[in-house]
Amino acid sequence: MSWVRTRSLVLVSWDGQSEPWSMLHLDAAPEFEWILFDYSGRQAPGPRVLRGQQCLVLAGATECKGQIYQALAEHLAANSEVPDYVALIDDDILSSVSDINRVLHLARCENLDVFSPTLSHDSVYSHRWTLRQPSLMFREVDWVEVMMPFYRGSLFMAGREQYRGNVSSWGIDKYLMPTLQQLTGLKRCAMVDAVMASHRRPVTSGQKVYRNGRTAGQEAAAMKEACIALIQQRQPDLLGSEWFQRIFERRHARTRWEQFKYGLGRPLRRWLEAST
Repeated sequence: MSWVRTRSLVLVSWDGQSEPWSMLHLDAAPEFEWILFDYSGRQAPGPRVLRGQQCLVLAGATECKGQIYQALAEHLAANSEVPDYVALIDDDILSSVSDINRVLHLARCENLDVFSPTLSHDSVYSHRWTLRQPSLMFREVDWVEVMMPFYRGSLFMAGREQYRGNVSSWGIDKYLMPTLQQLTGLKRCAMVDAVMASHRRPVTSGQKVYRNGRTAGQEAAAMKEACIALIQQRQPDLLGSEWFQRIFERRHARTRWEQFKYGLGRPLRRWLEAST
């Protein structure tokens, strides 16, 4: 298949009923292409002009974000498109067009392959390391969350087969994307502290049982096993690497010494959060 490289593409989720981009300040001309994904399936797909913005509407009644990954990958494959970067932003992310323009510019300057803006300290968050550190521009990390990730287009499309069947998107961020980065050589992953957004709603996907009979946690476990199998098949020398241990073995387990150091640092972190 012959792929056509296109401008960066930013997908924003939409319920198909409320005002589109309600959390995004439309304060600048977008230096990228818009896709609105109607996850209710109410809207007719196709090119539209909404709130003065030219966009493409995609629609499908989905249960959670993993199905949006699948729908976007299939849309791009059907049109033989590989955007410069692909972003998938949740509809409860408070940000602006100018911030999206800026984070894309900074990513190009730094030659990033996976990245995300950081979160404000009053955001709903799951991982403290996603919060903004105001003294930094960039911070290398192993993975970014699925709430507002940006991927190099070719890397996003490399996961097309693996997205299928994953409803919740759990495991795509922690396991699949780091694995694909190793296998493709597109290894630069960072939080962009220079650009901040805010996540406004609690995460609820972890409590659901989806129509495939799995919870989000079970989907993450299945993705982890699938990624290990993919590594065994395509680059088995990674299995004993420090990277593999960090992602697949040590990621959620601290030694007693690490737990002690973490406990000592907790008051300082809370003070910093309150003062920045």
